Amino acid sequence: MKRTPVVVLIAVAAAVAARVASPAQHPVRFSAAFACGVERWSIKTLKDRPVLLPRRPATVAQLVALTRPNPFPPPARLPFERQIYTVVASVTLDRTEVDLDHYLVVNAGGKTMIAETPSPVCTVGATAYRRKQVKNAQAAARICSKARVTGVAFFDYKHGQTGVALNAVELQPVLDFACFAG
Repeated sequence: MKRTPVVVLIAVAAAVAARVASPAQHPVRFSAAFACGVERWSIKTLKDRPVLLPRRPATVAQLVALTRPNPFPPPARLPFERQIYTVVASVTLDRTEVDLDHYLVVNAGGKTMIAETPSPVCTVGATAYRRKQVKNAQAAARICSKARVTGVAFFDYKHGQTGVALNAVELQPVLDFACFAG
């Protein structure tokens, strides 16, 4: 579980070392192979093109109280992971990860969970409609004392993430974001 960040870091370091040792005579192109994740990636980016259920309101407390699947990881998308949820919470962290995901920590009532939007370069294969939703949500997302975050339920691996829920439930990808107060 902790290997993925290490593997990504090693791959990036090797790419940088190769670039420095042998400067290219032509422009270097971005490679999604170094940036996009692998663990349950088709599920978290909607590349599996699921039929999603209409959005439902929920609280962070309700989502973090759910039972984590056992065994984990499940072989395919779980029925729960077809549900779109909307939570109202504060966004206390907003950063771009190594895999270019837009990473948010949402907090309500002392309970935290993660919400993410994958990089558009990593969502090729998802429908154009869902890709547009993710791109728009990513552009709007920011630190905010009161936000409405809408995303697809997703159980992730635990690997020491900041703000991770005890059950590692996330909203991923985020499909809509609105900030109501600073």
